[in-house]
Order: sequence, then C-alpha cells, then structure tokens
Amino acid sequence: MIDKFELSVISAESKVFEGEVESVLVPGMIGDFLVLSNHAPCISSVRPGFLEFSEGSSGKQRYFVSGGIIEVNNNTVSLLVDSAIMGDKVVKEDISTLISEIDEKLAIPNSTNKDDLGLRKNDLEEALKQV
Repeated sequence: MIDKFELSVISAESKVFEGEVESVLVPGMIGDFLVLSNHAPCISSVRPGFLEFSEGSSGKQRYFVSGGIIEVNNNTVSLLVDSAIMGDKVVKEDISTLISEIDEKLAIPNSTNKDDLGLRKNDLEEALKQV
C-alpha cells in the first residue's frame, strides 16, 4: 500500500481541496516536480500550469493554477494559489484572457517587471496547449 500524506490547496477565493493523497504533480518554476510521501521539506514558487494529484483508487484530480507557492514539510503539503479551475472546466478562453492581461501590462512603457511577465506569458501559452 502506498503511503498517503495531507494536501491543502487554497485559492484566493476558497479552499479548493483538503485531504489525503498519494502524489502531487506540481508546475514548479524550474519545471514540474512530483511530491510523494516522505518528500524532503521544501518551499517553491508555482508557475501557471496544471496541478495533478492522486487520492488513490478514486483517480486523479487536475486543476489549472495561475501561480502561487507550495510548502512541503512533515508529510503535509500546503499549496496557496492565485486561482484554481478544475481541469474539466478549464476553457481556452480562461487562459487566453490571462495572456491578454499580460500583453496589456507588457505594452506599458517603463514597466519594471517585463521579464517576469514574459516568463508568465510563456507558461500560460504552454498551459493553453494542454487544454
């Protein structure tokens, strides 16, 4: 039997999920990474993309997250995200709207965070391909 651990996913609007899971696939800033039971403690930024987790025999759940932060410590995973949309409810227009908002910000002269916005736009474009 696979060991389970606690997962909490909280968005700015609500608690998205709380319960025991077997694994979590996270869109980390440097690439996707898998969290299993007894994972080493860590804190990481989360880029826009798809978060997947398995509760076991009930199958996988998939959410589009627009960014956030994850903490892993003592078989407890806390994920705070800007927004989360259940995978089967994600439509291309949701992600396209986020890309358009970034384009508007990039068009502002003297914007100080163009590099960060450009990276976020690239992540959103990759997520758009997965819808």
